[in-house]
Amino acid sequence: MITLEPVGIVYSPYKRQGEAPRQGRDSPVISTLEIFPPYIPALGTMDGISHIWVLYWMDRAERDLLLARRSDWKEPRPVFSIRSPARPNPIALSIGTIQSVSGGTITVSGLEALDGSPILDIKPYIHSLDCIPTAKDTHDL
Repeated sequence: MITLEPVGIVYSPYKRQGEAPRQGRDSPVISTLEIFPPYIPALGTMDGISHIWVLYWMDRAERDLLLARRSDWKEPRPVFSIRSPARPNPIALSIGTIQSVSGGTITVSGLEALDGSPILDIKPYIHSLDCIPTAKDTHDL
């Protein structure tokens, strides 16, 4: 059995599925990440970090689908080959652009998380490790 303890909560203007963009990375919309008190020391100052990976639980996503479909696809696709929120374990991975850090609060842009989503973890985005220019994906097919 796996037990996950949320380290914080997302506050965003997106209240329901369908309001958030498919990919929030380029969105100027601001979200606030509130880190719970026991985990605030894990933030440090975050000096020099411009972007973070935010792992959060998509608590309102469907969990019983193995195939998902978008209106612009001819056929459904397996969920492990796409970024649909509908998946067996609805863990989201999004990049946020840090606007400010104050106490236990990180203000970011570019997140597509729904308001109230539990935060599982935060990691720095490190360009030399996280960017693979030669990577292929389904958009290349």
